[in-house]
This record gives sequence, structure tokens and C-alpha cells, in this order.
Amino acid sequence: MLADRPTEGGAPSGFRGELRGGRTHAAETIRYAPPVFIPLGTDRDRGRRPIVVPTLVAVNLLIYFGGRILARQERIDLEAWYDFGHIVATGMKWWQPFTYQFLHDPRSMGHVLSNMVFLWAFGAVVEGRLGRLGFLALYLGGGALAGLVQVGLAGGAAIGASGSVSVIAGAFLALHPRGTVHGFWLLPPMRVAMPAAWLLGLYAAIDLVDTCLDAFRFTDSGVGTIAHLSGLVFGLVVCVVLLGTGALARNDFDLFYLIKQWRRRRRLRSATAQAGVAVADGPVAARVATGAADLETPAQRTLRSTIAAAHRERDYTLAVDLYKELLVSLPNATLPAAIQLDVANALAMRGDDRTAAIAYERFLERFGRESGADDARLMLAVILVRRLRETERARGVLGAIEPSSLEGTRRDLLVALRAEAGL
Repeated sequence: MLADRPTEGGAPSGFRGELRGGRTHAAETIRYAPPVFIPLGTDRDRGRRPIVVPTLVAVNLLIYFGGRILARQERIDLEAWYDFGHIVATGMKWWQPFTYQFLHDPRSMGHVLSNMVFLWAFGAVVEGRLGRLGFLALYLGGGALAGLVQVGLAGGAAIGASGSVSVIAGAFLALHPRGTVHGFWLLPPMRVAMPAAWLLGLYAAIDLVDTCLDAFRFTDSGVGTIAHLSGLVFGLVVCVVLLGTGALARNDFDLFYLIKQWRRRRRLRSATAQAGVAVADGPVAARVATGAADLETPAQRTLRSTIAAAHRERDYTLAVDLYKELLVSLPNATLPAAIQLDVANALAMRGDDRTAAIAYERFLERFGRESGADDARLMLAVILVRRLRETERARGVLGAIEPSSLEGTRRDLLVALRAEAGL
């Protein structure tokens, strides 16, 4: 987002003054993302194959690089090109709230590339939820609003897709508030994953600080931070309204479900506390007293029933926490088959490998002949061989799996694990 602001000597003539070497307000939108972080996508299912997102990426890149090539060949006047398409506070044309979204700083390739990387990372998932026309309307309409708010409050002129991309990021927060972004740190090079809410919240906070500093004349960043913030809020609010009115079907991942689960969790934890399980150091942090070796205390029975209630509500986070609490006082505790297996899977997804291995072992000890037992053995073997590096312990698990019970990729995985374990 390029934000052209008035100079002390008067208002410059749109973007033309910028290209002629006037006062530069380079809006390196790469600040919208960490300069050392390249997002590749999220952990959420995209649904059907996206069409609008790759089309928008292609159009933005074509306009950017095509404009530079044509300008070098002197086939177009680049200054006139930007004057025609940018959004400006005074003398605005009706098309400019839309065309400005497809123009990027010709002096900085990072401006367009960072916007397109974030559009690709978040946009495919949002398009899958809103549909192609709905996504396009939100992108263009929200981007237009973000640009209008930017020039309306800050004056001058603006270009760039970061306001539009912020709209999509806000929509992602409403639709997938617990989503995770995965990508690469460049310094040092490594694959990383972080909560999307944390990442977007961090950069919204940075934009808010920059906006305040610019407003009080402490700095003159030249970045369209107002467009970033207004776009983020607009995308979030629109999707919350769509979910709240039923215009967009709710699911188990959106903001409403998160709030619903939070309320249920409070009720379940309150019931646990009333039963004497919880204490002041945390909702499920009590270490319940153990009675005889083969008898369960009332507190342990309360834990079991609360785990079952959390499982019915599909609140696997609470179910896992309560199961770990139960293991403290009852190390051999086993839940009903479906609950035990779901808890083990949730522990594995959380990355709590040692507790997950215990949960899978308890399942196999009691339900070793149930359907799905070999899948549980396979998952346990993956944890033991590749995560905990306990190959000796894994050999017994792998030896109990009948290869004929597995097909396709599962059988290939078994063969690979046996080789890794030295069988």
C-alpha cells in the first residue's frame, strides 16, 4: 500500500510526484508479514480447488511486470498509468477504489510479492468457504472500502492490494480462529508453524502503533496502515454477520463454535471444581487422591464422566487435559474404546508424544482386537520410531501388525517403519 501524504509545501500531484523523484513514501507491504517469514499456507482444508485466488495473483503479477516491461519499451507512460489507477483523496474517479488494488510500487518488487504470498496463504481457504463469487465480492468490495478509509483519513493517494488482503485475513480469523500458518523462516532457514491469530494480531498491533505515531507526527511511515486495520476489521465483521445470520453455514472451526466451546468448557470445569477435582492453580490442575489400587475415588469417577461429556461435545482439548489429569492418580486408566482412541489421536496431533504413546498402549491393551486396532498400532509405531526414537519398544508393536490387514499407503508405511526399526 502506497500512501501519498501532503508535504510541508503543499499537496503533491498524486502519484506522479512520487515517480518523478519527489518525496518518497515507500509502503513496503512486506512489513505486513515478517521479512524473514514466508507463509506457504494454513492447516485448514481448502475445500474445492480455488479459482479466484490464483486468478487474482496472476492478474496482479501480470499488471505489475507487464507495466514495467511496457514502460521500459516506452509503450506506456508509467506515471499516467498510476495516475489513472490510484485512489486519491481529491478528484477521485469512480473506478479508482477498485483499480488501485491492482497497482503496486514499481520501485519495490517486495510490495507485490508479499501481498500475493499472503493472498495465496489465506485466500484459498476463505474462497472454499465463501464460494467464488462471494470471495471476489468480499475482496474487491472490502479492498475498495479499505482504500476509501485510508485516503479519507490520511489524505493523499494510495495503491496496493494489502487492504484487500487484510480483508481476507480478517475473514480467515472469523472462519478459522484456531488455524495455523506454516511457512519458512529465512534467518535461520527452517520450517515453522504459528497460530494465525497470533501472527495477524501481532501485525495488527504493529499497524496500530504506526498509525498512532503517524497521526501525532512522530513518524511518517508512508505505509497504508489504516487500510490494513480497516480491511482486517471489515473482513472479520462481515463473516461474523454472515455466520450469525445463517447466510453462511457454521461448522466446528469458526468463531461462533470457538465461543460455544469456551462456554461449555467453563461449565464443565465448574462442574469439575464443584466435585473437588480442581484447585486454585488451574481448572484441571488438581492432583486427586488415590484410594485402593483397584478402586476409583469419586473424584476419579467425576473425571471420567467429565471426559465423556467433553468428548460428546467434541471438545478434545478439555478431554485431553482431563485424561492427563486422570493418569496422574490412575496410571492404568482406560476410557471407552472410541473415547480412548480419539484422546490418543488428539494427543498425537498436539505433539504430546509420550502421553499419546501411553494412550495408544492403553487402548491396545484393552481393545487390541477391536476394528481400528492395527491403525492404532501403526500410529503408535510412528510415534515410537520417528518421534521418540524408541525402536526397541516399537518392534513389538510392529510385529503384532498383520500386513494383510493393511492396504496401499498404510502397508507402505508399515514396511518403511519395519525397515527403520531394523526388522
